[in-house]
Amino acid sequence: MARIEIPYYLTPKLGIEMNSGYQLVSVELRDGRLITNLVVKQDRYITGRRDDPDGEGPLLFSSIDICDIQPHAFVFARAMMT
Repeated sequence: MARIEIPYYLTPKLGIEMNSGYQLVSVELRDGRLITNLVVKQDRYITGRRDDPDGEGPLLFSSIDICDIQPHAFVFARAMMT
């Protein structure tokens, strides 16, 4: 299981936790990639993708790669407008 800690200065951007104890976010990496449908648990850790079993799976980035984070729907809308 991946367990990537979200930088403390980005945690206020997470939004509201879903009923089942997780959040879906999109992450912009420093190299410009946008990764969507990521699961955040415990309001602090990215654990995998939405399609992974229990939202836990391998991820190919680390905490220091994260440039920005948004609740999933908002980043997707921004990406569609550009």
